[in-house]
Amino acid sequence: MTQGKYRYALIGCGFFAQNHLHAWSQNPDVELVATCDVDSEKAKAAAATFGGTAYSSAEELFANEKLDFVDIATTPPTHKMMVELAAKNGVAAICQKPLAWEMADAKAMVKAMSDKNLPFMVHENFRFQTPMRKIKEIIDSGAIGRPFFGRICFRTAHDVYSAQSWLVESERMIIVDVAVHLFDLARYFIGEPNTIFTSAHRVNPIIKGEDSATILMHMEDATCIVDASYETRSDHNTYPQTFVIIEGTKGVITLSADYHLQVVSGTSVTNEVIEIPDHGWTSKPWNGIQDSVVNVNKHWIDCLKNAKTPETSGEDTLKLLDITLGAYESIKSGQVFTVGSLLK
Repeated sequence: MTQGKYRYALIGCGFFAQNHLHAWSQNPDVELVATCDVDSEKAKAAAATFGGTAYSSAEELFANEKLDFVDIATTPPTHKMMVELAAKNGVAAICQKPLAWEMADAKAMVKAMSDKNLPFMVHENFRFQTPMRKIKEIIDSGAIGRPFFGRICFRTAHDVYSAQSWLVESERMIIVDVAVHLFDLARYFIGEPNTIFTSAHRVNPIIKGEDSATILMHMEDATCIVDASYETRSDHNTYPQTFVIIEGTKGVITLSADYHLQVVSGTSVTNEVIEIPDHGWTSKPWNGIQDSVVNVNKHWIDCLKNAKTPETSGEDTLKLLDITLGAYESIKSGQVFTVGSLLK
């Protein structure tokens, strides 16, 4: 650390990375020393706006800069190489989801960081959205009793392909892009599933993967339905909002359109619209997601300062990846997937 600030570099300067850069720019505990992207113009543009030296080679970046951590916002196929480079150079890392395409790669990444005793977190941001933190707070208060049913839903017809062209060619699509977040919310709100069953479809003919998926998750004493679609049309565009229903033995929590939160607890009913903090650079409809990046970054720095394990650590994310890859195993077999099978 220099002058009390963590020196970091951003690797990957594409579409979503701009939210990372803006969020870090308002964090007083960090200093951006470098940006890196195989497209040198993207790295230069990010450096020109946010500071630091631009690199087109991650190897060159690590060879030339003294870093406390790297924020990896590249595409999934490159995650293993980037995390292992960070481990080799003794640098802590936060990495975008999905962690990897294959469990063996994810395990290797976690091991590489663990062997060097380096902090490692996965940027799993949905649970860090302000409305989701509020829901968790209500559940933990006991206001709705023991949760026994949930539905977590993300359905839109928003054009996601213009900004993320890789989604068109990917044989794994909406499950790794969105449902992975919803799986994490299900774990966050209700607990770990024992089994899952997936039904998925390709609706849009321009893509290779699935753009609609419904997953039934069985917990020990609860059930949760996760469903996601990029082909759902509506007269009111709620992209990129996530809808949530959590039913408990004493009541129910419902997060509906435009962050309307209703809590039924016994005979009491409360309604409020969750206000998303304005950070100056955030804008609708992205503000809920953008705000979550600010919260992820705060959590990461808190973990570094206090030697705490991140909520979405690399080790914990292996469980999430098991569910995510298991969803595809269920599609392939047409059968129920036993959670934990890929972790053995």
